[in-house]
Amino acid sequence: MHDLRFYIRFRQVTLGDLAAVVGAVLKGDAEESVITVSAFENAESGSICFFEGRPTDAANISPEATGCFLKEEAAEFLPPTVAAIVCATPRQSFFQAAETFLSVRVADQKYDDLGPAQVSPSARIGQNTIISDGVEIGDDTVIGSNVVIGPGVRIGRKTRILHGTVVENALIGNEVLIKSNTVIGGSGFGVMLKPEGLRLSPHYGRVVIQDHASIGSNCCIDRGVFGDTVIGENSHLDNLIQVGHNVEVGRNSLMAAFCGISGSVKIGDWVRMGGRVGVADHVDIGEGATLAANTALMRSVPAGETWGGAPAKLLTHWMRELSWLSKNAGTNRKK
Repeated sequence: MHDLRFYIRFRQVTLGDLAAVVGAVLKGDAEESVITVSAFENAESGSICFFEGRPTDAANISPEATGCFLKEEAAEFLPPTVAAIVCATPRQSFFQAAETFLSVRVADQKYDDLGPAQVSPSARIGQNTIISDGVEIGDDTVIGSNVVIGPGVRIGRKTRILHGTVVENALIGNEVLIKSNTVIGGSGFGVMLKPEGLRLSPHYGRVVIQDHASIGSNCCIDRGVFGDTVIGENSHLDNLIQVGHNVEVGRNSLMAAFCGISGSVKIGDWVRMGGRVGVADHVDIGEGATLAANTALMRSVPAGETWGGAPAKLLTHWMRELSWLSKNAGTNRKK
């Protein structure tokens, strides 16, 4: 279910309401209530989801889901407990429907249901900083000037958030350092193709930054589409790093400046990344792996291996290729 601290259901809807909004055909109870959104794998009671895979894989949709947006050919494989909302463009129709009853809370509005912010007497807040409703800030935490802390954000003890930073839709642990002008918890770069052109997808997840982690200046860590983007305990990110939605970074991992991590990447514990590493979406990087500077990674890396190059491969293979190219290029020049 969406986190009530960060998202608000502004009206009650049923499956019939949502099907009518997008012009879909509903195969199920039109009066069934909908309260939240989920990914199809772990959808829960009261939620809607969408599915765009192979039709037979629709059998893997959680039987707890109330309804699922999908194409006609996949509907017959749905678990019998899930209502089919049949349409030509499941992803687009799902997000269009979700926006009719669910929205993200924003820092410039008041939310009586969250209550006032709770700031420890020992915390220090800089000038011109916005602390929204429902925020909790722990003992001895320092918040710099011109910082925006969005509704419902939780910040632990002895954490430092420096000037000009924006934190929303996030849970921040103890003794975390977030340097200046970083944005935590903004929406990710999900794009839908609609008849009128490209449109950004809404995001309904969170960012979780665990204890003792540090985030450099001018970084962006996007919230998940449904679940969490996670920066693990005692992991450290340099300046100017982009972390996409639903990325999971393990403990004690390092990223040097200019790394770009695409959505849904899983990074194990004790991983090392040099500067300007780029990682494609849905890639797994095993525990203890190392990526050399300027690596362009488009497939998963086993635990403990060192990779480099563009496209990336085992570092020893990449070095042999460079050596061969250098040697043969020199021979051709002599000829």
